[in-house]
Parts: sequence; C-alpha cells; structure tokens
Amino acid sequence: MVELFEDYWWLLFPLAWFVAGGWSSWMRYRRHQANLDLVKTYAASGKEPPASLMDAIARGGASVQNRHDYEDEDDYGHGRHGGGGNAFVIFLFAGLSAVFAVTGYLEVFGDAESMYFVAAILAVLCLAFLGSSMFSGKRRND
Repeated sequence: MVELFEDYWWLLFPLAWFVAGGWSSWMRYRRHQANLDLVKTYAASGKEPPASLMDAIARGGASVQNRHDYEDEDDYGHGRHGGGGNAFVIFLFAGLSAVFAVTGYLEVFGDAESMYFVAAILAVLCLAFLGSSMFSGKRRND
C-alpha cells in the first residue's frame, strides 16, 4: 500500500480538487435549503419575504451576504466580464506547473521525467482555464 502512494502521490492533487468541489456543492445545497426554510417561516407567519431573499433563491442559494461588490451579473446570473473568477485557478495551475518544472530541472527528487509530466498536465489545465475565461461569457454592446 505504501508503494502506491510513493508512485502515485501526485494523484492526491486531483482527489483533493474533487473533494473540495463536492464540499462546495454540499454547502451551496445547505445554503439553498436554509433560504427555503426562511421563506417557509415568513409564509407561516403571513409576512412577505424580502426581495433580497427571493433573489438569493433565484440565484441558486447564494445569499446576499456572499455577493461581492465587484460581481456584476447579467440576467442569467453570470458575470458580465467573462470568467474573471478563473484568475485564481489560472495562477494556481501556472505556479504549480512552474514549481514542478523547476523541481524536475534541478532533479530534486531524482526523477525529472515524472516532474516534467506533472508540470505538463498542470500547464494544460492552466491553458484550459485561461481559454475558458477568455471565450466564456456574453459580449456587451454598450
């Protein structure tokens, strides 16, 4: 079992990515359920729920407190400026790719080919997110 982690240690990165994505999805679901429970409470008391709460439900569970001032959304809930939220992921993958490439170049672990392979995979992911952020989103005519 130890040999498995010695040979395929780099698989921990995509596994952690999937776990983080699942956790984010679960928390979004819980936030949406909490908003629906709040609407039920307003309905039971005979009061009109606030418009911001109804907007949060229409957005899919994102509460008003979680929105940032720089988020400018169109009618469909997407950012007007393309995939600007991908900037963090682009820099993350570019940095990790550079670290693995330098590690392979310096032969820190003695296995340069594996380091170059991981660097290449991370560079492709970086380019994929870069392309996604450049070509996604609607163009504005104003």
